[in-house]
Amino acid sequence: MIELSPRRQRILFAVCREYIVTGRAVASGALCQAHGLEWSSATIRNELALLEEAGYVVQPHQSAGRLPTAKGIRLYVRSLGQLPRPAPEIRRAVDVSLSEPVSGPEGMRAAVQVLSELASCVAVTFVSEDRRGVMLQIDLVPVQGRRAMVAVTLAGGHTRLHPVTLDAKLADKGALVRLQEKLRWLCVGKTLAEARAELSRLWAEQEARLDRLLAESLRLGLWLVTAAALDPLWVQIAGQRLLAGQSDHNLAQVLALFDDYHGLAELLCQLLPEQARDQPRAEVHVAAELRPTLADPGQAGPCVLAGMSLVGCRVQPADDGRTAVVALLGPDRMDYEAAIPLVEYAAGALAARTSE
Repeated sequence: MIELSPRRQRILFAVCREYIVTGRAVASGALCQAHGLEWSSATIRNELALLEEAGYVVQPHQSAGRLPTAKGIRLYVRSLGQLPRPAPEIRRAVDVSLSEPVSGPEGMRAAVQVLSELASCVAVTFVSEDRRGVMLQIDLVPVQGRRAMVAVTLAGGHTRLHPVTLDAKLADKGALVRLQEKLRWLCVGKTLAEARAELSRLWAEQEARLDRLLAESLRLGLWLVTAAALDPLWVQIAGQRLLAGQSDHNLAQVLALFDDYHGLAELLCQLLPEQARDQPRAEVHVAAELRPTLADPGQAGPCVLAGMSLVGCRVQPADDGRTAVVALLGPDRMDYEAAIPLVEYAAGALAARTSE
């Protein structure tokens, strides 16, 4: 592993900035001219060769310059630190789009359009209502083959139905009964937040030695408390047309994800830790890979975001269990210096309007 000296970091970050602006590989001579680097082209070429060996840049072909890898872009994003707030005109555009209290999905329509246009990315906003009621009952009902429905009844009489795909070896009637009993034992009598914390702890502590029944119970339980917390859900998405030029094989999966509001919300909640409302901080995933949800183990392989990037922020609008999310999805060469403060400001504004 090479040492990333200040000189190497400057060269790497110059490659990243050039890629973000142009989308093209950059040669050592062009780096000198465009970014005012004081070293000779030969010195920069040598440093680029070492950065390539360490996996921070790549040379598409022998006569080309270098492109940053996901690893290189991640380091560049981390180096940005605390960025300044968006310009006054951008803050004003966001504020105008959220000029009224948000009491339903229509209240976010203007905001998501503005975010998409400002960032030239797909924009997603959602607000979920986590009731935080105690789970009173869980029923597992077979549908067909490995498919089943889980009915969760919360205090206050709220019942939610959630489709699931079961482990193939636990789909028969006898195993289904045992699985239902285990889920009740793990979840009933707890709030959604309490159950999630306990299930996550058990999963982390016992993953290496779980028997099949307990593993399936924890997997289903974790998904269940997430899905139940996201119902009802207000969602707005804008800018899908910006993906039309993407030639990646996973484009169809990305577009399908936008039609699955609960699946999208679940994945974003898994990726984005909850932030303080008064100082939201965006989370950045470069060349992210969203894997199949906990609810469907039968779909092998990574899902949808390979080669793309996500900048998002999740905040709690008020002390009532709701969650508000603002996210931008785009190419790995998105303008992170603009996208990160935009998401943070918009998340704070959405949380403020949702709590009114």
